[in-house]
Amino acid sequence: MRANLTTARLRLRPLSAADEGVWLDTFNRPEVAHWLSAPPYPYTAADFAEFLATASTRALWVIEDESGACGSVALNPALGYWLAPRAQGRGYMLEAAQAVLADHFADPAANDVRSGYFEGNAASARVLTRLGFAETARTLELCRPLGRERPHVGMTLTREGYAAANPFLLTTPQLVLDPVTEADAPAIRRIVTDPRVGRMLFVFPPDLSEAGARDLACNWRWLGTPPFRLALRDAPGGALIGAIGLRALNDPEIYYFLAPERHGQGLMREALAAFIPAIAARFSLARLTAKVFADNPASARLLVAQGFRPSGSALQTSPARAAAAPAISYERP
Repeated sequence: MRANLTTARLRLRPLSAADEGVWLDTFNRPEVAHWLSAPPYPYTAADFAEFLATASTRALWVIEDESGACGSVALNPALGYWLAPRAQGRGYMLEAAQAVLADHFADPAANDVRSGYFEGNAASARVLTRLGFAETARTLELCRPLGRERPHVGMTLTREGYAAANPFLLTTPQLVLDPVTEADAPAIRRIVTDPRVGRMLFVFPPDLSEAGARDLACNWRWLGTPPFRLALRDAPGGALIGAIGLRALNDPEIYYFLAPERHGQGLMREALAAFIPAIAARFSLARLTAKVFADNPASARLLVAQGFRPSGSALQTSPARAAAAPAISYERP
């Protein structure tokens, strides 16, 4: 898990001694404390010092908006969170938790996530439901601030549940960008086996089979985090005319292709202009990379127009080329 995450409105960062004030103020408010399970009540400076001493061993982030620290979200291994009263009702917790869960599920081996809420906490129930959690248990759990057990609703989030609750859909004046499906396999095969497209790409064999195209479509499906590809369509439910995607978060390379009969219409420029800021915001990306063959100046111009700059060159192979050819790497800070 990354130590620092950003969203459209928030910064998520490690705990520091400077956060003592907001911890003491919030945890000593009965209207907040009685929904929490672990903090002592009253909450003292000594309690914060003890917590701070072990903070580096926890997957925990301070939530910070333009006015400073206003809450916390943790994954240890259950998802836990709270917000100061001044920050409640603004959608902050959903935004912060989405960033943490996206980072969690970026690991292909990531486990399901548990969480829950005390009965009566409607705000927490709404957040967890919108994140994709499903109820799995009803038990009695200790509420330490109240010193007694309370009815508790346990919830679990699977990777599939997260993906379904956090769809990736973009629209532009000419396009709809939505997840690739198995039904797109014939269009994928037609486009990437066209020599005008295939030789500009790095991975597609010119004799790609129908079964191979179906496998690609399945591997590219949206599961909530990279790697994935979105289909480019003229309208909702329309045929795939291209695709754009992102590799793993630790290797944030973008890749794209477009049907040759749709070249020259500004479609890929439009798709990139929508896709790049969307993934940068959703996945807290500080940089992006891309790669094009040197004899593909049209693709290079697209990248430069989106703020990419050349970062190196090397010979690269393509199944659709007879020999290795020069390729240029690009990076966008």
